[in-house]
Amino acid sequence: MSLWRRRDGQIVIPSMLIFPALVLFIFLIYETAKLSREKIRHQFAMDAAAFVEMTNYSDFLNRTAYVNGAFPMRIFDEGYGDFMAECEGKVEHCDKVTYASILFNNGVFPHDGGTYPAGAHTAETDMTGNKWEIKYGGLGASKNDSDPTLPEPIQLFTQEDARKYWHPKDLAVEIYKLYVQIYSLLGSVEDAQYTVLKRLAGDHSFMKKSYWLNTGEPEGDNLVASFRAAAPDFTSSSVVKAKCQKTLDFCGNVHVGGTGLQPYRPECVTGNNTAPPHTLDKSAGCDEGLFQLMWVKPDAIKSMQESGASGYPGISLAMNWAIPEKNYWNVDFKTEMNQRYPNGTLHTTISLKGDPASQPAVWPNPTPKFQVRQYP
Repeated sequence: MSLWRRRDGQIVIPSMLIFPALVLFIFLIYETAKLSREKIRHQFAMDAAAFVEMTNYSDFLNRTAYVNGAFPMRIFDEGYGDFMAECEGKVEHCDKVTYASILFNNGVFPHDGGTYPAGAHTAETDMTGNKWEIKYGGLGASKNDSDPTLPEPIQLFTQEDARKYWHPKDLAVEIYKLYVQIYSLLGSVEDAQYTVLKRLAGDHSFMKKSYWLNTGEPEGDNLVASFRAAAPDFTSSSVVKAKCQKTLDFCGNVHVGGTGLQPYRPECVTGNNTAPPHTLDKSAGCDEGLFQLMWVKPDAIKSMQESGASGYPGISLAMNWAIPEKNYWNVDFKTEMNQRYPNGTLHTTISLKGDPASQPAVWPNPTPKFQVRQYP
């Protein structure tokens, strides 16, 4: 009996046809798995590198928001929130106020809500809400613009303050010195933060190193090129710039001697407009003058938060990865993939928006709630 008719043949013959196909199928699965594994590895590397890079920006913006708003507000609150300016016997209908209230009304520091109570005030230790409306008031209202203008000179204490209150010039000098120390320190802190960002964002070293650590391959330069094309240049002074106060004036009462009813008279640094205002020394972060706040272009932040080409909020990144050039069957995957996907086979969208309910901002309304969120 021939093999075709024997029972053994009913097993062997189909096996001779099926087994090669099964082997080919196994090889196909194996080659596909290798390609998928590499794609997943590079996609993970891209996601991680983009997240790490955007974290540098969110850290800088959150710290800058604190320096612009919450820090000076709390410092002056703590220092002068319960220090009363006496006026009894100086003017009729005396209304006592704190020195913090006087300084706020003269535009020296910002405060929550853009107002400051006249009486003793306890410093805010906890800010709530999705938006911190920390603003300047009185003579400093022009600083609340999205691109603030600083009035020159700044008036720590006006002639009217010296006329209404028992406010000695010696005390004005002490407060002036403290004012310079506070904003010099804030300028040093902000300048250090910005220096770190410029070093990291200048060549995007964190992004390249993160990608390389996860893949061992140099394609991180392609990711950096995609990021640079989509993100604003935070190292440029047209995007990030310190706002600095150049001149200052203050007034206080000086004793003129004698036994008259008015042995004190107001005296200002300007000598009642006969001398120029005091020029402030250059502080860290400023080309000239004393640091006041750090301005970041609102449109630059907006571009890293709003919906982009991918339909998700934030900036869209795309790149090609190190595709294996040929597989077991000598198929040129690299050429095929580059032809089919010229804009890149790896995609991600990275955003600084974070919680949709929050309203993070650097200025105005400095709210340190920038968070990194990633989308596929």
